[in-house]
Amino acid sequence: MMPQKAKVYIALVICAGAAVLALAARSWSSDGLVQFSVLLGFAAVSSTFKLRVPGIESTMSPNFVFLVLAMLCCSFSEVVAMALVAALVQSLWAAKRPRFVQVAFSAAALVLSASAAFQSAHFLLGLSASNSPVVFAILTGSLYLPLNTALVSAVIGLVEGRSLVQVGRICFECVFPYFMGGMVFGGLVSGAFSRSTVWQGATVLFPVAVLGYLYSLSRIPAVALASVRPVSVHEDEEELVEVGSHNSRPRR
Repeated sequence: MMPQKAKVYIALVICAGAAVLALAARSWSSDGLVQFSVLLGFAAVSSTFKLRVPGIESTMSPNFVFLVLAMLCCSFSEVVAMALVAALVQSLWAAKRPRFVQVAFSAAALVLSASAAFQSAHFLLGLSASNSPVVFAILTGSLYLPLNTALVSAVIGLVEGRSLVQVGRICFECVFPYFMGGMVFGGLVSGAFSRSTVWQGATVLFPVAVLGYLYSLSRIPAVALASVRPVSVHEDEEELVEVGSHNSRPRR
């Protein structure tokens, strides 16, 4: 049975994500349909590249790279829409028995992480945001990582009754090297292309993301961090929860 605290937390995240979606839909604007469509496509496809995080039955994907690029050249509404699509693909792709609450939480978590990073970076940089693409990309990525990691750690910790600090450390240690590799290439692309041609940079970055995924897939050991792996339960007693670039198997 899922703990009451976990249910309350999941409900709060879903409600917050729904509020952000409503705000984005109400103030919809587009800075370029072609650029938005290309970045949306890359974010969706990259969401299918799942890597398992050892020790917590969780996965990650490189969709964050294209979300960060979108923050450089797309409106707030477009970034939120892209995060929503990426989360839906992440939740539903090759999923055995996706449940509504799982999909809803995944969408809300990714929408909140992306929108908070986008708005915070614009607030901190102000008018210089458009003139400093590399700084903006690094800042948004640096904000997105701890936000998404915190959401993932909280839901896993609350549902499984584990230490939030311990789960957060596992998530961060596994995600950080992979994330930083993506941020390096994302920063290079953001500096090499103008704001109106970021989508062209995404076409260059996508093969790099694929190669990075294949390399990481061959490197991550299936038994790493076995000492902190939760006790497995029978499949009919598990519930799969997708969380942005991560998914976990918390107990009911």
